[in-house]
Amino acid sequence: MKKYVLPKDFPELDFSKMNINLYEAAPKLLVAFSEQASVKSLGYLQNMGVNVFLNTKVSGYDGGTALADGTYFFTDTVIWTAGVKGSPINGLPKGSLVGGNGISVNEYNQVLGTQNCYAIGDVAAHITEENPKGLPMLAPVAQQQGKKLAKNLLNLIQNRSMEDFEYKNKGVMATIGRKKAVVDLPHYKFQGGFAWLVWMFIHIFSLVGFRNKAVAFLDWLSNYFSYDRPLGLIIRPYYRTKTETKSEQ
Repeated sequence: MKKYVLPKDFPELDFSKMNINLYEAAPKLLVAFSEQASVKSLGYLQNMGVNVFLNTKVSGYDGGTALADGTYFFTDTVIWTAGVKGSPINGLPKGSLVGGNGISVNEYNQVLGTQNCYAIGDVAAHITEENPKGLPMLAPVAQQQGKKLAKNLLNLIQNRSMEDFEYKNKGVMATIGRKKAVVDLPHYKFQGGFAWLVWMFIHIFSLVGFRNKAVAFLDWLSNYFSYDRPLGLIIRPYYRTKTETKSEQ
């Protein structure tokens, strides 16, 4: 956007004064990924001109100044992508909420301290010895939890024993930019242009319907060759002409 899209839409602006700063509270990027993917993603961003600050937590923003670990940064635009926080539900047992209002669940996705209450997806905190921070907030986690919970509810109706839930990690992917992506599979890890193609293929393949797949593919193909992504976010001042004023009168 900074190199191709914005200069085309707003040629009167000096984009040498535009800085993109990324603040990450963790000691590395993509905490849920391998060390290899984290290092590679950091290099990608730095080569693209992004200023990356690790081990730096943003603690406040007043509309013009961001506060990060005792230092100030002046900006009019802040994009917050630090995850989600659950909304507590009245009536849950004390101590069932952990972290960012995550609901503690057992191996059956059953809320701790309850009998007929279950939680799955991002709101569920499935903490084990293998996952002391809980499972990652990813769609495959929620999908697998939903299938297992549905099966366990049927087991309860039929007076059968419930089955333990075990997350099967099929791999994670992240795209950083054009021909820049990282892929962590259970037995393979790779980055770069091929990883970007794999990421794109998986996302298109997961869309519902042939038409949606075709439209998404053609749209991405057009953007790849044309760099054409009109934003239409900034509205320039409009001044009425003398002809318009007379015609209205």
